[in-house]
Amino acid sequence: MANVPFVVILNCELLYFVSVSFSFKDIKFQQSIWIFILSGFLLYGNTLGHDFALDDAIVIQDNQFTKKGFAGIWDQLSNDQFVGFYGQKKELVSGGRYRPLSMVLFNIEYALVGSSPWFYHLLNVLFYILSGILLYKALSMLFKDRYSTQWISLPLLAALLWFYHPIHTEVVANIKGRDEIIAFVFELLTLILLLQYLDKKNQRSLLLIPLVFFLALLSKENAITWLAIFPIAVYIFRKDQLKQSFLPMALFFSSSVIWFAIRYQVVGGGISNVADNLMNDPFLESSTSQKYATIVYTLGKYLQLLVFPHPLTYDYYPKHIPITNWQDPLVLLSLIAYLGMIFLTGWGILKRKLYGFCIAIFLITLSIASNLIFPIGAFMNERFIYVSSLGFAILLAYFLLIYWPEKRGGWRKQQTLIKGLLAVVVILYSVKTISRNMVWKDNLTLALNDANISINGAKSNVMAGGLLSEEAAKENNLAKKQQMLLEAQSYLQRAITVYPDYIDALILMGNLQWELKKDIAYALPYYMRILNLNNQHQRTWQNIFVVMEAHKNVDERIAAYMKLLSYNYRQAEIYLYIGRAYGREKGDLNSSIQMMERGLELDPQNFDILSNLGTAYGLQKDYPKAIDVLLRAIEIKPNVAKIYIDLGLSYYFSGDSESAKNAFDKAKQIDPTINREQYPA
Repeated sequence: MANVPFVVILNCELLYFVSVSFSFKDIKFQQSIWIFILSGFLLYGNTLGHDFALDDAIVIQDNQFTKKGFAGIWDQLSNDQFVGFYGQKKELVSGGRYRPLSMVLFNIEYALVGSSPWFYHLLNVLFYILSGILLYKALSMLFKDRYSTQWISLPLLAALLWFYHPIHTEVVANIKGRDEIIAFVFELLTLILLLQYLDKKNQRSLLLIPLVFFLALLSKENAITWLAIFPIAVYIFRKDQLKQSFLPMALFFSSSVIWFAIRYQVVGGGISNVADNLMNDPFLESSTSQKYATIVYTLGKYLQLLVFPHPLTYDYYPKHIPITNWQDPLVLLSLIAYLGMIFLTGWGILKRKLYGFCIAIFLITLSIASNLIFPIGAFMNERFIYVSSLGFAILLAYFLLIYWPEKRGGWRKQQTLIKGLLAVVVILYSVKTISRNMVWKDNLTLALNDANISINGAKSNVMAGGLLSEEAAKENNLAKKQQMLLEAQSYLQRAITVYPDYIDALILMGNLQWELKKDIAYALPYYMRILNLNNQHQRTWQNIFVVMEAHKNVDERIAAYMKLLSYNYRQAEIYLYIGRAYGREKGDLNSSIQMMERGLELDPQNFDILSNLGTAYGLQKDYPKAIDVLLRAIEIKPNVAKIYIDLGLSYYFSGDSESAKNAFDKAKQIDPTINREQYPA
C-alpha cells in the first residue's frame, strides 16, 4: 500500500493539469491517447512486477500447448482451452471453452520471453489502455456532439469512469483476463467500423467488419451478445441509417455462423450440466426455487459492486454467496431493480433514449454469465461485468454531466460541485484499484487476502491452506514452520466446515496432519473420508501409501492397511505393503508370502508383487516358486537388473549353475556397475 498515495497524487495532478491547461471538451483524440496511457500505467503499473496467479497456471505455466511456443499455435486453435493443461478433453464446464486467440497470444509471448511474467502483465496493461482509447473513440462517433458541456464531453468522461473503475482489477491484474480485454478491443473496433461505414460509406470498413467481429468471437464467447447491441445502437443513434445497417448486420451474423461451426467441430455444441460437486455447480444442494432466488441475489450484488466496489474478491464460490430464498428482502429488492431495468430498457429503446442503450449493454452482456441461460460453474465473478460496467459508466457520466445540472439550474451553477464529486470518485477509484492490484502479486498473497474476505468461501480457504503448507515445507525454523502449519490448518478446517465433501480440502488436511503429527491416526481419517466419496481417487491413494510407509509403528501400519482393504480398490497393492511389512520388519515370511499371494491372485501382472514374492520365496528356500514368479516379472519388465540377480541366486541354490551364470551376466549387462564377482557361479 506504500505507493498508493503517491500514485493517487499523480493521477490527481494529471487530471488537474489537463483541466486547467485546456478544456476537456477541446481535447483532440491524439491528446486523449496520452491521458489513457498515463492513467493506465499509474493505475496498473504496479502489476508489472507481479508473478503468475490463479488460472495463469492453466493457460500459461502448466499448459503444454503454450509452452511449445510457435509450434503449439495449431494445438490451441484445434482444441478446447483446457486440453493443453489436462492433456485430454475434460467436460469441466457446460459447453466447453474455445478462446484460442488469447491462447495464441500466450504462445507467441512464451516463444519470445518464456515464463517471465512481467511481459505478459505489460501486454495486459497495454491492451487495457488500448481498450480505453477505443472506447472513447467509439463513444465519440456514436454520440457525436449530442452530449457535452463546456468542460468535458460525455464520451471522454464515460470512458474515463469506465477505465478507472476498480471492478476491472481482476481482468487486468490476472494475466488470464486477457481474453476479456482483447474481446472488448475487437468489439469496440467492430462498432467503430460499423459507424465508419454508416457515416462515410467506407467500403474498406465493410470488408473488415466480419473479420474483426470474428476475432472478437475467437477471443471470448461472450462477444456473441453484441449481435443484439449493434442493432440497438444503430436504432437509437442512427435510426435514419437503419436500412444501410442491414448489410453489416448480415456480415456479423455470417461471422457468427462460421465461428459457431468451427467451435462445434472443436468442442462440440449444446449445453450440458457436467458438474459433479459443489465447487463446479454451486446450486447442487439447492432447490429450483432457491437456485433462482440466489441468481437474482447475485445479480443485485453486481449492481452493488458497480456503485460501491468493496470488498473485492476472486472467490464468489460456495459458500461466500449464501443460498437464499424468495423471502430474502435483498432478493426482492434485486428482482424489483431488474424488472424496472428491463422495463426501462424496452421503453428507452422504443423512445431512443440514452438510458435504454446503457441498460441494454449492461443486461445483454451480463446475461451470458448470469446462470439464467446456462450454468457457468460459479455464482458470479467480477470479470463477468467487465463489459457490462460500460453501461453503468455512461449512465453515471450522463447523470453528473447532463441530467443533474439540467435539474439544478444549469452547468455553470453546478460545475464546482460536479468537478469536486468527480475528483472524489477518481481518487477513491484509484486507491481501490491500486491497492487491489497489489493483492494479485502472487497466489499466496491473493489467497491469504481473499480467504479473509470470503470467510465462507471454500475455494480461497483451500488455496490459502495449501499454499501456506507448501511455504511451511520450505521453512527451516521449526517454530515458524509449526506456526505456519497451524495457520494453514485453520484455513483448511474452515473450508471443510463450509463444504465437508471438498476433496481438495480433505487431501490437503490429511497431508498437513501428517506433517504436524507424523502419525497416521491423524492423517488417515481425512483420506478415508475421500475414499468414502470416491474409492478410486488416485491422488489420495498415492498419499496414503506415502504416509503409511513413513509411519514407524509396523503393527499400527498393518492394522490400518487391513482397514483399507474394505474399500475394495487397489487391494493388490495393499496386500503387497502388508506382505512387505511382515517380511522386512517383523521377519514373518509365512505371513508375508500369504499376503502377497492374495495380492497376486487379484493382479497376476503386478510387477512389484511378483518381484517381492520372488525374493520372499528365495529367502524361504522355495526356489522353484521363486524362479517361476521372477520369470513372470521379467516378462513384464525385462530390464531390471535386481530381478536377474534374484533369479540367478534361485537358479544357483537350486543347482542350475548355467542358468544362474546367464542371469548374473544379464544383470551385469543391464547395470555395468554391478560387481559380478560377489555372486556365485
